[in-house]
Amino acid sequence: MQLSCIHFGTTEELVEEISFQLFTRKNSNEPQILELDDTTLLFQSNYNKSLETKLFAHGLNSSPTYSYPTKNGYLEKQDCNFIAVDWSTMATGNYSYVATNYVPLAGTLTGQFINFLVSHGAMLDDFHLTGHSFGAHVVGFAGAAIASGGRVARITGLDPSHTDEFFPLDDVDERLDVSDANFVDIIHTEGRFTVPIGHIDFFPNGGLVQPGCEGVTTCCSHCRAVDYFTESITSEVGFRAVRCDSWDTFLSGACNENESVLMGEYVPETATGVFYLTTNDASPYAKG
Repeated sequence: MQLSCIHFGTTEELVEEISFQLFTRKNSNEPQILELDDTTLLFQSNYNKSLETKLFAHGLNSSPTYSYPTKNGYLEKQDCNFIAVDWSTMATGNYSYVATNYVPLAGTLTGQFINFLVSHGAMLDDFHLTGHSFGAHVVGFAGAAIASGGRVARITGLDPSHTDEFFPLDDVDERLDVSDANFVDIIHTEGRFTVPIGHIDFFPNGGLVQPGCEGVTTCCSHCRAVDYFTESITSEVGFRAVRCDSWDTFLSGACNENESVLMGEYVPETATGVFYLTTNDASPYAKG
């Protein structure tokens, strides 16, 4: 996406709308709060500019605690900075108002925060942004807000939100797309986007209704994208997916000999295209 020139208010007004919870192996359970352009908080924190930074943006009517299982998986597997974006004040309320006003704002501020970290020695190649639902577009706007036309290394979209009116398929300036990072991978679990929008797109179980979610009215299929991604970080077997042109073709077995890759954290960033797989109906979901 490309950012238009939007004025959201003074810097002082902006920083009150969002904060960033930092977790590292030195503070894996208690976040250290970072804020845009606050060097005192940054220098007093455990942030290590030499490590990879994993940043997660939650979705509508959610909070940064939603990313904590993902955080736990990352810190178990690697020494990294994990940053949970807290835009919960903006993310609470009417779907259309949040989509129109606060998703671009939260994304722009997150991009400015990344620029702030880069100005203090971080490398863009060390940033992997992940977002669920509305949060997928927040990190898309963040990627578009990187200074001097730079790009973060990777963005993972977990069942990005989509309607014809909001985050439309034909308007990449209003949604996450492949221009927002060097590599964009998408996991579709509830049919929000039924067509690919990343460099690589995964449609587990066809991407519409997930096993065990049939008839469930709470966030089940939509939230399962986060469950799959989180499990992929620590799974011993992984989510093996194969390239195929449709779910029906995949089910027929006609794609069994096609290229296969792992969905989730360990997807090879050289892979492109559309991939299908099946999962178990309860944790552990990965079948290998």
